[in-house]
Amino acid sequence: MAKQTQVGFGIDFGTTNSVVGVCEGGPTRALLDGDKPNPSVVWYTADGKVTVGRKAKSSLNGYSEVPGNTFVNSVKLHLGKGRSFRVSGQPKSASDVASEIFAFLLRQAKEQHALDVPEGVVTIPVDFHGGARHELRSAAERAGFYVKTFIHEPFAAVVAYCFPHHGRPIEEFEGRNILVFDWGGGTLDITLAAVRSGRMIQVAKGDLGHRAGDYFDEKILRLSHHRFLESSNLSLEEAPVAATLKDRYLGRCEAAKLILSEEQAADLDVTSAFRVNGKIYDVTQQLTRDDFESQVGIDVRDAMAKVDSVIEEARLTPRDIDLVLLIGGSSRIPVVRREMQERFGSRVIYVKNADTIIAEGAARVDYLGMQPVLARSLGVRLADGAFYELLAAGTMAKPGVCEKRINFFCTDNRDGEAKLVLVEKYEGREMNERVLGIPVSPTLPRKYNDCERVTVTLSLDEDLILRVFGKGATQERSASAEYHDMLFALDTRGVR
Repeated sequence: MAKQTQVGFGIDFGTTNSVVGVCEGGPTRALLDGDKPNPSVVWYTADGKVTVGRKAKSSLNGYSEVPGNTFVNSVKLHLGKGRSFRVSGQPKSASDVASEIFAFLLRQAKEQHALDVPEGVVTIPVDFHGGARHELRSAAERAGFYVKTFIHEPFAAVVAYCFPHHGRPIEEFEGRNILVFDWGGGTLDITLAAVRSGRMIQVAKGDLGHRAGDYFDEKILRLSHHRFLESSNLSLEEAPVAATLKDRYLGRCEAAKLILSEEQAADLDVTSAFRVNGKIYDVTQQLTRDDFESQVGIDVRDAMAKVDSVIEEARLTPRDIDLVLLIGGSSRIPVVRREMQERFGSRVIYVKNADTIIAEGAARVDYLGMQPVLARSLGVRLADGAFYELLAAGTMAKPGVCEKRINFFCTDNRDGEAKLVLVEKYEGREMNERVLGIPVSPTLPRKYNDCERVTVTLSLDEDLILRVFGKGATQERSASAEYHDMLFALDTRGVR
């Protein structure tokens, strides 16, 4: 167990909102804009100024269609994809934009809360790939924040729930299975965690890509635009949704969506939306909850199927789940809550601090000095079907520690390829098979006795990406792969 720090910091860099969590030994807290998280919106003005957060989001209506102004939201979805944005004629990478958000969060902590935030733990979605992690780390460091480690967002929520204040014994949760359903603005992340012998373990996880809150806003926009065209007798060619209009239109769709989580109907108004043949058209409509649920019905069904598959992967049933934590804005959608209630009944917990629990969990991890360890052992399946362990469950997930170099011998080289079959093992079960083809000679010299030596190196980098490298003894070419879907655990023994 690492030594506790005086102050722990965690950052939930979200698609829709971003939050800094703080832990000083007592209850964790979040640094908010008033009583709300900070919108992950960046506004580049015509005169070169950069505005981030609520002011940027509230300025969308007035400035998104004014030349020289550029608004970037949901930048998290573009990290690691080579995306750039044109700002005053110059390209800005997604990482550049993300760095503006980190810098804003650090300034807010300093100016409003008198806190220097130099380093801490940053949360990521369960399927955040290596390039995205690298760019997120780079963005944070350019803003002056050092990322100690990453932790999956729903797993951070489990930590915050199990440690709502310093001193609550983890033994209270021993043997329990906790499902986190985190449906936010960018992704649906599901994690099944368990507490076993003082270790908090990620047992299984799943996600639904980018079918989340922002995607739902797009669906509402398409429905609204279709209805507008029908009611105004205009064609799509006459009244397309221009890029300059889209941000403002989506903002009104998001507002209507939020109302529909509480009410049966919501007004959607977009003033001066279209100009056709010199005539200006407003979009003025009423959307009902039934309208919205008809648009997202297939996504909700797929989300419930993903919940089922995560539980099945763990070889459990819904009856085995002790607690279900609903977090993320999209989990407030009434049809989502009904579906979860049908499966889990009173075990569903509507988390009061749902908007901040992820950042608070990351801050708790930082304060307690908890370092991620491998949740499953990692090994290879040999030619005879036996499992050969390379990295044991509980190995600390740090560069230089989570490493292995070993030689194997290819027993069947006829196709010029040695197949390295990597598998994980948890509670006696093998799962998550990965195959890496390593070039070998199909015709070996006599001295090799028909078995070519293959050297394999595994290492986990600072972004928790597993890198695998393999090379045959007779070959110039090698093979490599990286995997971002590892599961982790936190050792809570000794935490009091």
